[in-house]
Amino acid sequence: MRAFENRFFRLEPVRPGLWLLVEKTVRSLVRANVWVIEGEDAVLVVDGGWGVVDWPLDEIFAGLDRPLWFFTTHAHCDHIAQAFQFTGRRFGHALSDAVMRAPDQENTNAQPWTPYLQILAEGFEDLGFVPEDYGTAFRPAPLTDVLAQGDSIDLGGRRLEVHETPGHSWHSLTLFEAEQGWLFPGDVMIATYIVDMLPDSDKTEVLRTHQRLLELPFQWSFGGHGAPLDRRKAEGIVERYAARKAEEGLSA
Repeated sequence: MRAFENRFFRLEPVRPGLWLLVEKTVRSLVRANVWVIEGEDAVLVVDGGWGVVDWPLDEIFAGLDRPLWFFTTHAHCDHIAQAFQFTGRRFGHALSDAVMRAPDQENTNAQPWTPYLQILAEGFEDLGFVPEDYGTAFRPAPLTDVLAQGDSIDLGGRRLEVHETPGHSWHSLTLFEAEQGWLFPGDVMIATYIVDMLPDSDKTEVLRTHQRLLELPFQWSFGGHGAPLDRRKAEGIVERYAARKAEEGLSA
């Protein structure tokens, strides 16, 4: 693989074998991370972004000599918009599959939230993006592989454990790569605000999920939004969230 950049996108190295695909059209505060994990036999793209502009996969991954697979941590609008482009294997939770077979404005939480988030980055006004229309053009992307607790994805020389981690949504999954100590928890544990008030959210489940994640020997957490978290920062995020929920009378 190699780095890539044009007006709309940037693919940049993060660690050996780990890349970040950046949607420059989305302002950084709400931009969704798209992690790309290399294996010897396949490359896995974790989550499918907002999709304000369709990804030019043939350009971004030009010359790739391995299959390109897709995994969704959860089926919200900012994580599945480009899933349809992946014609090989698509991995995710069974409840995600129900959404991805017929994604729309409501079941992806695209509306009514998008107009309030002001997702378009400065300098892209010429795209004619209409927040109220976002979600009407989602395309189906049914899963080829439904995953659950205890499953794994083998990329060749890199094995990713699957953990069910509900809370932000009921269909949230986390990947854990034990050899490197890498965690990919989607939106249930991130450096920015942990959203827990959506129709498919459950605050108590977030607390329980946090406890289970801390039982894993991860060293770095690469979440669905914001900067990566080292172990110490991730523990701080969990502690602060638990303290806020305790003020609301909630505990695990």
